[in-house]
Amino acid sequence: MAQLLRRSRRPLYVQANAAGFTLIEGLIVVVIMGLLAAIAAPSWLGFLQQRKINVTQDMVYQALRATQADAMQLRHDRRFSIRERNGRIEWASHPESTLPAQVTVWQPLVEGVVLSNIDNTLVKTGTIHYAKFDMHGNVKGQLGTVTVAMSDNKQTHRCVVVSTLIGAMRKGEGHTRANSNGRFCY
Repeated sequence: MAQLLRRSRRPLYVQANAAGFTLIEGLIVVVIMGLLAAIAAPSWLGFLQQRKINVTQDMVYQALRATQADAMQLRHDRRFSIRERNGRIEWASHPESTLPAQVTVWQPLVEGVVLSNIDNTLVKTGTIHYAKFDMHGNVKGQLGTVTVAMSDNKQTHRCVVVSTLIGAMRKGEGHTRANSNGRFCY
C-alpha cells in the first residue's frame, strides 16, 4: 500500500520538449538574410539598369529601322526625330515635310534613360535630333549616333550608329577610351 501511495504522489502530466526556434536562433537567421540581401541588392539594381538601357537601345534601333522601312514602303522621304522632354526620351516617325513641332504623336521610351551628353551626333535642330531617309531607304544628309545613358548613372552608354549613306545601322556600347573619331560609344 505504501508503494501505491508513492505512485499517486507523482504528477500526472509529463513535460514535453518545446518545439520551434529560440529567439537567438531566429535573430541569427534574420541577420544572415539581411547580409545576403545587402550583398545581392547592388548587383540586382545594376542588372535592372543594364536591362533598361539595353531595351532602350533596342527600341531606338527598331524605331530607326521602322522609319527607314516606312520611307521605302510609302515611297516618300521620312524623318526619325528623337527628343528628351521632362526627363524622358520620346521618338517620332513622320514625313520630312512635317516639322517636329507639328508632330502630335511621340512614342515614349523606357523611363529613367536619357540622351547622353556625349556622342549624340545626329543632326540637331533646337532640342530635337533627327535622321532623314529617302524613298530608297538611304540616309539624306549627315550620318550620326544616338547615345543613351541612365539618368542617375551616366557611366554606362549604349548607342545606335547610322553608319553609311545607304542606311546601314548598328548598335554600340560605351568605352572608357575614345576611338579614332574621338567618340566613346562605338
